[in-house]
Amino acid sequence: MDFKNQTLATEFVFLGFSNITHGRIYLILLFLAIYLVTILGNLMIITLILVDSPLHSPMSFFLSHLSCLDVCYSTVTVPKILANLLLQRNTIPYNHCLVQMFFLMAFSGSECWLLAIMAYDRYAAICQPLRYSHIMSPDICMQAALLTWVWGFLDSALHTALASKLHFCGENQIHHIFCDLPPLLKIACGDIHVNQITTHITTIFAGLTPFLLVAISYIYILASILRIRSNS
Repeated sequence: MDFKNQTLATEFVFLGFSNITHGRIYLILLFLAIYLVTILGNLMIITLILVDSPLHSPMSFFLSHLSCLDVCYSTVTVPKILANLLLQRNTIPYNHCLVQMFFLMAFSGSECWLLAIMAYDRYAAICQPLRYSHIMSPDICMQAALLTWVWGFLDSALHTALASKLHFCGENQIHHIFCDLPPLLKIACGDIHVNQITTHITTIFAGLTPFLLVAISYIYILASILRIRSNS
């Protein structure tokens, strides 16, 4: 397709709240309250884990990373939503959209694998108690947490790089309240075959594989608990 004679989109329009003309103040207060509770709650968890030495365990370590991801995940989307509601302007520049999508996918991808590692931690603690301190040593915990962040950012960088090659001609309305890959692919003009294949492949590693690891870990945990005699 020839894009030379077509006007390419330089900004996108969110349609999520476009039909809301009354009651915007209630939406603003609702999102603000949710955001503040999320930020304050997770910051309290992180602070408590840092200052309370009895909480310096592998699970608490991973929980602090999970709280940090929740803070980052919310900060990527909610402030922009609040600004658009407050200014009654549902637009975002093209470059800002890609940046928002990059960090959104990075944090969400990291969180999926972090939850899988936390499930494995519980498996090791319950099913391998004598080897737990060796399996989940501080060095291993640090490396595992680092790998979750690295995976999330590498996966997001791949999708964002491919999305930056797409053309958006004519249609610039996103049926969402923030920038994400699936809504962008729906309005892209041209071939999105490579993007779709990449999305399907990475979804297996970023979504399905962590889910299976979580499920298998808790199946082993449940089986181990059921084997314990009732008097024990």
